[in-house]
Amino acid sequence: MYKFKGSPIEKVFRRLKKDKRKALIPFLTCGFPSIDGFFTLYKTLEKNGADVIEVGIPFSDPLADGPVIQATSKIALENGINTDIVLSSILKIRKSSDTPIAVMTYFNTVYHYGFDRFLRKARKAGVNGLIIPDLPLEEFKSYRSYFNDANIDNIMFASLTSTTKRLSAIAREGKGFIYCVSVKGVTGIRDGVDPEVMTFLINLRKITSLPLALGFGLSNRKQIAQIKDYCDGVIIGSKILSLVLEADDFKQGIKKVESFISGVSDVLKS
Repeated sequence: MYKFKGSPIEKVFRRLKKDKRKALIPFLTCGFPSIDGFFTLYKTLEKNGADVIEVGIPFSDPLADGPVIQATSKIALENGINTDIVLSSILKIRKSSDTPIAVMTYFNTVYHYGFDRFLRKARKAGVNGLIIPDLPLEEFKSYRSYFNDANIDNIMFASLTSTTKRLSAIAREGKGFIYCVSVKGVTGIRDGVDPEVMTFLINLRKITSLPLALGFGLSNRKQIAQIKDYCDGVIIGSKILSLVLEADDFKQGIKKVESFISGVSDVLKS
């Protein structure tokens, strides 16, 4: 069985477990709505209860992302954001923040950048975890050594359609936490949580003691209260970004994000 080790992400989950609380993991697209706006959003999330922050590298064809995150990626790319700017932005954040950061990107981005080069620069920037949704388990094994050398957690996906055998393999290879996908589809805002998600989490917990963080579609406090006892943390992206996208101006969007995140944090910490 998995035992907590010493990475910053693992330490957060260990502390929260001791305090009988759950992790809040918000997602942001770097460079949205601007690079300065991204920094402001980051600080807002950190100030209002974020335990780990997921930062997305904008990508032109984000297959796992729904319309909201796709829209923010498009804006970020139009703002000129690239991989080097994302990593330098995280390095800047590290001057005043020690909140663990997990970067979400696609295999094509890392492959063309150079796997070893990317992970070495990510480590220097202060990245603690890496999420690559289109890097399958079978292919990951070819890149395991790069993660180990960089001391960056490889955060792997577990879905409702995965077999027990595959989930066991994912649990053996993953570090930091397992990213549990709550729907059979892409990210996006949804109203409820299907009961099969709870069954999925119960069964996955029998396989591993690696922290389980549930994402894809979580958008309100009712959902969070419904599933928090079955997992170790929740990942929220589309809802947060939509509050900014749909606001009359950025200042109003920040106020809405602040209210929403602090409310979710209260549920997870109660």
